[in-house]
Parts: sequence; C-alpha cells; structure tokens
Amino acid sequence: MPIKISLIKDKQYYQKLIKDLWIAFRPRSLTLAIGSTTLGMIAAYREGMVLNTENLIKIILITIAGIFAQGGANLINDYFEGSFRYYRPSGRKVTFLGAERTYFDVFVFLWGMACFGGAALIGLYLIYVTNIQMLYIGLIGVVGAYAYTGEPFVYKRHGLGVPISFLLMGPLMLYGAYFPFTLTFSWYPILLGLPPTLFIPALMISNEMRDFTRDKRLSLGTLSVRMGSQWSKIVYRILVFGAFGLTALYILTGIYPWLSALVFMTLPIALKAHKCVTHFEGLGIPYTNNLHWTFNLIIILTLLVR
Repeated sequence: MPIKISLIKDKQYYQKLIKDLWIAFRPRSLTLAIGSTTLGMIAAYREGMVLNTENLIKIILITIAGIFAQGGANLINDYFEGSFRYYRPSGRKVTFLGAERTYFDVFVFLWGMACFGGAALIGLYLIYVTNIQMLYIGLIGVVGAYAYTGEPFVYKRHGLGVPISFLLMGPLMLYGAYFPFTLTFSWYPILLGLPPTLFIPALMISNEMRDFTRDKRLSLGTLSVRMGSQWSKIVYRILVFGAFGLTALYILTGIYPWLSALVFMTLPIALKAHKCVTHFEGLGIPYTNNLHWTFNLIIILTLLVR
C-alpha cells in the first residue's frame, strides 16, 4: 500500500512538473515565430521557390528553429522574471548563477538553454547547405533572444525590449527564413511581412502595460515606463491600427492580393485588445495575441494564392 501511494504521488509530481514547464514555454505565444518564419518562406515561394524534398526539409527545420528560439526566450524570461508573478514551492534550493533558486527554476533555465542549443544545431545544418551568412543571422537571433531578459544583458530593462523584439522576430526572422531558399539579400520578405509583424511590438507593449504599475514601482525601466502610460497607448494604437492601414496600402499597390482585405474582419478583436491594453487589463495580452495569429493566418493564406 505505501508503495502504491508513493507511485501516485510521484505521478502527480511529474504531471505538475510537465504542466508547469509547458506553462513556462508559453505555447500560445509561439505563433509569433511561426508567423514570421512562414511569411519569410512564403516570400521565397512567391519568388519562385520550388516545393521539392530538399526545400520541404528546410521548411520544417526553419519552423522548428524559430519555435526553439522563441521558446528558449520564453523560458529564460520565466527564469529571470517568473518569481514576480507566481511562486512554486519545491523544497530545497541551490545556489545557481549567483542566486538561490529552486530546482524547478534551474530546470527551466536549462531547458531554455537546450532550446537555444536545438536552434543552433538546426542552424549548423542550414549553414552547411547555404553559406556563412546564415551563421551571422543565427548568432544574432539566439544571442538576442537570450538577452531579452537574460543576465547580464536584460535589454528589456533598458527600454529596448519592444524595438529589439520587433527587429529580431520581425525583419531578422523574416529574412532568416527567406535566405536559405534564395541565398541572396532582399528587402522583399521584410516588406511583405511588415504589416503582420507590427503586432509583435504591440504584444510586447501590451505585456509591459499589464505590469506598468509594478514595473514603475520597481524602477525596471521598460519602454512603457520610460515613455509613460499615455505615450505607450499612442504607440500601441499606431502599431495595431497602422497594420490595418498598411495592409490597405499594400492591397491598393498590388503587394497583397485583394483577398487580403479579409483581415479587416479582425478589427473587432483589435478594438477589444485596445480597450484592455489602455485600461491596463491582463486580457490585453491574449486579445493582442489572438489578433496577431488571426491576422497572420489570413495574410499567409491569401499570399499563397499567386
């Protein structure tokens, strides 16, 4: 009987561990990486990329690498900032990277680094089948993903979280997903994916606005704290509604097909997200995330129609 009870407790412990690790991975946010890598590859497709076996392997690996890079950033963020939001009792603590941390925290950090390692391994293959330029793209992406909240960089606390996240998960990821198929530099993937990627910094601002009062009290120095709440609201509006305006311009100039006008069906989500963010409500984050992935999905599907 005691053995059976012990097995049940062990099972519950591991179930909770897996659940907490899954939460730390933030799977719903991974649409950011999936959206950007897919748009970059669609740019290559629209320029003549052939869907043969070799390119299908690249498509799968690039998508996985993007997920690993963002998942690693999420886990490292959870390691360095998770203690502000929730507490996981786990008994003994150990000294890790100069601080007292729980075993769970250490596991989160190591899993995050393993994700970066996975992205790096895929990067090595992509360098092998392309050229050295892929190395520079990958290095900037992985180092930048860690440095978002990872010590000793923590560029989020220097007001750089929003713009650098946009550059890394917008232009860099778009171009990084495009390059392995063309081996040439082009502004086309960045231009093509610009409207949907404007929701990336908008999502970062929605996150900062939710924590605005706490971050200001702790003097964390996020962009929203540095700009103030009013300017943060203005920037959020410019990003969100600017994405719709830019899409309309793209349709009129022929960059996007007329079918892309279907994105205007997501305006009600944009209005709900705007209301929540400007009132410092936590729902602003899921609404903005839903807006990002629905907007991206419509653009991706309509761009596949050449």
